[in-house]
Amino acid sequence: MPPTIARASLFIFAFTTAAAQTFEVASVKLNTSGRTPGSTSRSGGQLVFENESLRECIAIAYGIASDREYALVGPAWMSTERYDIVAKVPAETPRPQVLLMLQALLADRFQLRLRRENKELRVYVLTVARTGPKLKAVSGPEDSFTFGPGHISVKAESMDGLADRLSRPMFGLGAPVVNSTGLAGVFDFTLDWTPDNMQADAAALPSILAAIQDQLGLKLEASKRRVEVLVVDRVERVPTAN
Repeated sequence: MPPTIARASLFIFAFTTAAAQTFEVASVKLNTSGRTPGSTSRSGGQLVFENESLRECIAIAYGIASDREYALVGPAWMSTERYDIVAKVPAETPRPQVLLMLQALLADRFQLRLRRENKELRVYVLTVARTGPKLKAVSGPEDSFTFGPGHISVKAESMDGLADRLSRPMFGLGAPVVNSTGLAGVFDFTLDWTPDNMQADAAALPSILAAIQDQLGLKLEASKRRVEVLVVDRVERVPTAN
């Protein structure tokens, strides 16, 4: 089976599975308090979204990290309208099943319909610099990641993992990072740079792009790539009544 057909079949199966999973009781209401931000919690047999945006609810249901806004494409109001969702589920229900239930609930109450699409986006491509990599290969399973402004210390990180971390807002790149280093295994390394929001001086550390090349022997190059995203085909602003 071709990869594209296999991926589509897997996605259809996920929707079918989600439809078979339902919460014991669920309440979905528009929140008009005007407050921000929202909150999400699960305690025992209760899942609670309070004053939360629909975008965040969808992102959680489908495993999209909140700092990957590019990965979910839909109406702008999904980020501004707020909702309260309270759902009851057996306390021992595993998280993957709860997320399937949440997918089914959003499909039912908001008439949510989604599809996956490859969209051309501005990205950074992570490659090996001409000088070669300056990374310490390890065998560990131990892995750790320590972050501070302008500093990271990493143990047993793969290049896919590094690209994923660099895609996050705290690094200030403003675009997803794609791993094209070809380096297998995991590595220990540190990285020090001057964040864009810090005032530079004569003794300042280099920018993050320069630091990655000088200290890690890697390189970030701006490019455009087709990246898989989740697209909202249909969604209702007002949920159906409880």
